[in-house]
Amino acid sequence: MERYLRRLGRDIWRSVEEGLHVPVLTPVQTDGAATRLGGSQPAMSHPTKDDLNKMENDVVAFYEISCGVAPNSFDIIINCKSAKEIWDVLKNLYEGSEQAQDKKLTTTLNDFNNFKAHTGESLEDSFKRFNLIVTKLSNAGTIRNNDETNLQFLNGLGRHGTTTKMIVQGDRKIHSL
Repeated sequence: MERYLRRLGRDIWRSVEEGLHVPVLTPVQTDGAATRLGGSQPAMSHPTKDDLNKMENDVVAFYEISCGVAPNSFDIIINCKSAKEIWDVLKNLYEGSEQAQDKKLTTTLNDFNNFKAHTGESLEDSFKRFNLIVTKLSNAGTIRNNDETNLQFLNGLGRHGTTTKMIVQGDRKIHSL
C-alpha cells in the first residue's frame, strides 16, 4: 500500500506520514462594516492554494487507504479521522508493536542461523523455505550478502547436499547464485 500511495504522489504519502493539514487562518483587517452590521466574528483569511492542495491530498490518501482495507478490517478503522490515523492503526494491527517486531526479527534470525533441510525434503522445497526466511529478514530491514546467504543455505543442506555444495564451491560460484 505504501508503494501505491507513493506512486500516486509524494504529497499523498506526506498526508499519511504527517497527518491532516490544518490551514492557518488569520483575522483579516476590515473596514468595520461587518461589525457595524452586527457581526461579532472578525473576518478570516481564506486557505491558500497550497493549503487546498494539501487538504485534497489528505482526502485522497484517506480514500485510497480506506478502499484498500479488507472488509473484515474495516470495522477497526471506521472511526479514524485521517489517513495517518488509519495507517497507524493498520500498521500496529498487522506488524505489531515494536516489541512484537523485535520478537519476529529474533525468531527469523534464529531460523536463518539454524536452517536445516528436513529429512526427505527436496532441494527445491528446502530452497523455497529458506528463501521465505531470507525474505522475512529483508522485510525486517536485515539484509545478508549473497555469499553469506548462499553458504548458510548450502550448510543447511547437511550431508544430503554434499554433492551440491562440492559442485558449487568447486566452481567458485558461491557469490553468483
